[in-house]
Amino acid sequence: MKLVLVEWFDSHAGTGWSNKDQLDSATQPMHCKSVGWLFSKDSVSTVVVPHRAGIENSETFQLGRGDISIPNGSILKITVLRKS
Repeated sequence: MKLVLVEWFDSHAGTGWSNKDQLDSATQPMHCKSVGWLFSKDSVSTVVVPHRAGIENSETFQLGRGDISIPNGSILKITVLRKS
Protein backbone atom coordinates (compact mmCIF):
# COMPACT_ATOMS: atom_id res chain seq x y z
CA MET A 1 0.00 0.00 0.00
CA LYS A 2 1.07 3.55 -0.68
CA LEU A 3 1.09 6.30 1.93
CA VAL A 4 -0.51 9.33 0.26
CA LEU A 5 -1.47 12.96 0.79
CA VAL A 6 -4.86 13.69 -0.79
CA GLU A 7 -5.85 17.31 -1.44
CA TRP A 8 -9.57 17.70 -2.04
CA PHE A 9 -12.56 20.03 -1.88
CA ASP A 10 -15.46 19.47 0.51
CA SER A 11 -18.76 21.22 0.99
CA HIS A 12 -19.58 23.12 4.18
CA ALA A 13 -22.54 24.86 5.72
CA GLY A 14 -23.04 27.81 8.00
CA THR A 15 -24.89 27.75 11.28
CA GLY A 16 -27.75 30.07 12.05
CA TRP A 17 -28.43 33.37 10.33
CA SER A 18 -25.60 34.93 8.27
CA ASN A 19 -25.13 38.45 6.95
CA LYS A 20 -24.13 39.24 3.35
CA ASP A 21 -20.39 39.36 4.07
CA GLN A 22 -20.50 35.96 5.75
CA LEU A 23 -22.48 34.50 2.86
CA ASP A 24 -20.07 36.00 0.30
CA SER A 25 -17.12 34.30 2.01
CA ALA A 26 -18.98 30.97 2.11
CA THR A 27 -19.09 30.60 -1.68
CA GLN A 28 -15.79 28.73 -1.84
CA PRO A 29 -15.55 25.01 -1.04
CA MET A 30 -13.41 23.91 1.90
CA HIS A 31 -9.86 22.91 0.85
CA CYS A 32 -8.95 19.71 2.75
CA LYS A 33 -5.84 17.56 3.11
CA SER A 34 -5.89 13.94 4.26
CA VAL A 35 -2.94 11.60 4.85
CA GLY A 36 -3.27 7.84 4.96
CA TRP A 37 -2.75 4.52 3.23
CA LEU A 38 -4.37 4.29 -0.19
CA PHE A 39 -6.71 1.35 0.33
CA SER A 40 -8.65 1.48 -2.94
CA LYS A 41 -9.46 3.67 -5.91
CA ASP A 42 -12.13 3.00 -8.52
CA SER A 43 -14.07 5.10 -11.03
CA VAL A 44 -16.21 6.67 -8.28
CA SER A 45 -14.13 7.20 -5.14
CA THR A 46 -10.78 6.87 -3.39
CA VAL A 47 -10.54 5.28 0.07
CA VAL A 48 -7.75 6.36 2.44
CA VAL A 49 -7.09 4.69 5.82
CA PRO A 50 -4.85 6.65 8.25
CA HIS A 51 -4.48 3.94 10.91
CA ARG A 52 -3.40 0.34 10.31
CA ALA A 53 -2.61 -2.49 12.72
CA GLY A 54 -1.41 -6.09 12.47
CA ILE A 55 0.92 -5.33 9.58
CA GLU A 56 4.05 -6.92 11.03
CA ASN A 57 2.38 -9.83 12.81
CA SER A 58 1.19 -12.54 10.44
CA GLU A 59 -0.91 -14.12 13.22
CA THR A 60 -3.00 -10.96 13.56
CA PHE A 61 -5.53 -9.79 10.98
CA GLN A 62 -4.69 -6.49 9.33
CA LEU A 63 -7.04 -3.83 10.64
CA GLY A 64 -7.82 -0.27 9.59
CA ARG A 65 -9.49 2.65 11.35
CA GLY A 66 -10.54 6.15 10.38
CA ASP A 67 -11.20 5.34 6.73
CA ILE A 68 -12.56 8.07 4.47
CA SER A 69 -14.12 7.67 1.03
CA ILE A 70 -13.52 10.76 -1.11
CA PRO A 71 -15.46 11.22 -4.36
CA ASN A 72 -12.93 11.37 -7.21
CA GLY A 73 -14.57 14.52 -8.58
CA SER A 74 -13.56 16.33 -5.37
CA ILE A 75 -9.88 15.33 -5.52
CA LEU A 76 -7.43 18.02 -6.61
CA LYS A 77 -4.19 16.06 -6.22
CA ILE A 78 -2.76 12.84 -4.79
CA THR A 79 0.89 12.83 -3.76
CA VAL A 80 2.62 9.53 -2.95
CA LEU A 81 4.62 10.01 0.27
CA ARG A 82 5.94 6.45 0.55
CA LYS A 83 5.52 3.10 -1.14
CA SER A 84 5.45 0.06 1.11
